[in-house]
Amino acid sequence: MEVCRATAFSWTHTISTSLHVSLPLSKFETKRLSVWCASDQNQKANTMTVSITGATGFIGRRLVQRLHADNHSVHVLTRSKSKAELIFPVKEFPGIVIAEEPEWKDSIRGSNGVVNLAGVPISTRWSPEIKKEIKDSRIRVTSKVIDLINDLPDSVRPTVLVSATAVGYYGTSETQVFDEQSPSGNDYLAEVCREWEATALKVNKDVRLALIRIGVVLGKDGGALAKMIPLFMVFAGGPLGSGKQWFSWIHLDDIVNLIYEALSNPSYKGVIKFSPRLSM
Repeated sequence: MEVCRATAFSWTHTISTSLHVSLPLSKFETKRLSVWCASDQNQKANTMTVSITGATGFIGRRLVQRLHADNHSVHVLTRSKSKAELIFPVKEFPGIVIAEEPEWKDSIRGSNGVVNLAGVPISTRWSPEIKKEIKDSRIRVTSKVIDLINDLPDSVRPTVLVSATAVGYYGTSETQVFDEQSPSGNDYLAEVCREWEATALKVNKDVRLALIRIGVVLGKDGGALAKMIPLFMVFAGGPLGSGKQWFSWIHLDDIVNLIYEALSNPSYKGVIKFSPRLSM
């Protein structure tokens, strides 16, 4: 495999559970790497059982596909079994477990990890009723998941919880650069994120918690980009305002890879913000 970069920097990346590469790449330098693939026995030893809320959403669908393709056991925690069965038909996803709320505890019991992605989409017109639902849907599901995890005996309790939150935590600014240590903002979304994260932080202290502050997720099959593309297809798209405004974004595959890594890598703990800036 050849890796080539046009600028000097140090590149470190885990290609698999059995290979870690760390090497400097100077300008226009090409390095040839030998990749050793883990045996089937090692792959089986690393198989996870993962319970996922919000699995029928934009990120959740791709995450389920990725985990299933890598032969991990997936438990879809849903409020609508019929909807989940349409999205994950048994012929394409053999062995997948689809559980409605009364069955969530049994699904979480014995899982290695839980991924919490549930919440009403925010990309809609905000009436007072919708704003209440946006917050309540996140707090309610997160609180339920935390209670179910905490009530389990140590021997069958998941060891990791990857819980979504959002870059809305920071509020907005045209010039400021935010990182994991930046203070929270004072607008509505910042309030939602603070309460969302505070609820997740109530998980048992023996459970590794990764809070991922996600930006706008871009992918051709859905999300924000799918809503923007049709405007450009009819020549109605273009620059907005001064062009200096920006938003934090992440590609769908990148956020799925990040969640996947957070499930198995013990160094992923606490708040994680992973999103570059995009000018409009």
